[in-house]
Amino acid sequence: MSWMDDLYVIYQKLDATGCEEVKHNILKAQIDGCKRGEIYFLVLQQLVQIKTDKVPVYELIKGEVENIIHYSKGQYLS
Repeated sequence: MSWMDDLYVIYQKLDATGCEEVKHNILKAQIDGCKRGEIYFLVLQQLVQIKTDKVPVYELIKGEVENIIHYSKGQYLS
């Protein structure tokens, strides 16, 4: 499974629970990343911010966020 698949699941969970603002912030990072070629890093930054600032939302998407974080370890730290 790719990190984009996990991101799609996150979007579905945020839609289902009415967390539109959080989803909007992640989508904005994704779109901004497309323009600058940094999609993964900008999305990851938003997810880490959710982890610290919006703990209840993070608990909802924790599994997918952790998968995305671990993806970076395999891709960028090897």
